[in-house]
Amino acid sequence: MNRVYIKTYGCQMNERDSEAVAAQLRSRGYTIVEEEQTADIVLLNTCAVRDQAEQKAIGKSGHLAKRKKNDPNFIIGVMGCMAQNRGEELLQKLPDLDLLVGTQKFHRVPEMLDKFLASQRGLGPRPSTLVDLEAEAGSEETIREHKETDAPQISAFVSIMQGCNMHCTFCIVPKTRGPERYRSMESICEEIRELVAGGTREVTLLGQIVNSYGMRQLPYRNGISPFVQLLERVNAIEGLERIRFTSPHPRGFQKDLVEAYGRLDELMPYVHLP
Repeated sequence: MNRVYIKTYGCQMNERDSEAVAAQLRSRGYTIVEEEQTADIVLLNTCAVRDQAEQKAIGKSGHLAKRKKNDPNFIIGVMGCMAQNRGEELLQKLPDLDLLVGTQKFHRVPEMLDKFLASQRGLGPRPSTLVDLEAEAGSEETIREHKETDAPQISAFVSIMQGCNMHCTFCIVPKTRGPERYRSMESICEEIRELVAGGTREVTLLGQIVNSYGMRQLPYRNGISPFVQLLERVNAIEGLERIRFTSPHPRGFQKDLVEAYGRLDELMPYVHLP
């Protein structure tokens, strides 16, 4: 009863979060399956940027609830931005949910599921809906696990930060992801070195506004911003061949970043500028 299917809506950061949850679950003895119909547990990692993505996730949750009527042990969880944005009001619309997990609590999913599996083994009552939407210090360092597959993972996403400080009128991200929080450079480089040792040759650094990494927290050095300092360290990792990043903001494209394209061999001549 430990087969898990994860469906992801939204951006590359959501994909990366789902990937980390899958790896954490595998390490706890869960099996990640590719077909929803074969799963004992379905987790929806949701998006709140577009209403259409929210409606799809809500519709999918309602569809899964029909299956639960015939299989009371079936587990449904909603994670991510829609969970964070709508909070417990989602339970009024989706009362059959077992898990409601916010954007800073992905790493808590395995222990939450363990409680349900323990009840199925007769080791306690089945929990009511488990809800965890609170902020958690240090959560930015928990999204580092990657899928464990037999084939080399040639390209990989690497999360370097969480959250956003911009508060643009049109954007809900600061509400769903919280303020900017930065991983340490050493932790990021250690993750990339492990990926390279396993066959990865290209990494894409992820952040809500990726080139604001370390802003007002880490010092400039000789006119070089923290983000470009990070690019320099990643560029020096032996065996890595290509570096990309997304999504940047025009305010962070200062002279040091522009010049980095000319002097860092592994930084690809490519920019995705929304």
